Amino acid sequence: MSETGTILNVTNVRKTYTLGRVKVPVLHGVDLDVRAGEWIAVLGASGSGKSTLLHLMGGLDRPDRVKGERASISFMDREITSLGSHALDKYRARDVGFVFQFYHLLPELDVMSNVCVGGMIRHGRLGYRTNRKSIQGRASELLGRFGLGDRLGHRPAELSGGERQRVAIARALINEPRVLLADEPTGNLDQKTGDSILDTISEHRASAGLTMVMVTHDERIAARADRVIRLVDGRVQEDPGL
Repeated sequence: MSETGTILNVTNVRKTYTLGRVKVPVLHGVDLDVRAGEWIAVLGASGSGKSTLLHLMGGLDRPDRVKGERASISFMDREITSLGSHALDKYRARDVGFVFQFYHLLPELDVMSNVCVGGMIRHGRLGYRTNRKSIQGRASELLGRFGLGDRLGHRPAELSGGERQRVAIARALINEPRVLLADEPTGNLDQKTGDSILDTISEHRASAGLTMVMVTHDERIAARADRVIRLVDGRVQEDPGL
């Protein structure tokens, strides 16, 4: 894969959930190529499968297997849909970073420790002890860049919503992933704070050459991306209007 080639490829991916006795099809054969270094915004109505697609791309879930059809999700030409749990753990820890709408910070840990958790997950306890200084140094550098250099010892309850999301972003970036998957990262924030968060992500993306897929319901936010797609009837449509 070249620096401008495809980094993530989704081919004919389907996903159906079972709710009690009812089967609810969400994705109906999604095809998508994500080029290295680009920012894709994913728009769609509530329940259209935006988050489902993100989870599948990040290895948090697996697509349906349909007899007679081939479906795959590949990262840098390596198919992740057939990976075992250990290999998937490595993929999630090293190659992708996740940012969610609801932060998911650990309330008992301070800001520095919340960010370093990502490094611990990647390296394991023994590896973390060996690499602790470098991991903490990167965490401190990221938090300083995101305007949280004076908040390292604070716990999440002592932070504003925007500050919590910046901590979550730093945690997602601690392992220097190639791809950032962001699910409504400004959904709980007011417009001014949300725009500031997007500026933070955008600046880091430009400096690090990061690829980003961001789910949003806000067309104003989507317009900042390099490319916009919509999920309609469980399939991807390119959006030429933004």
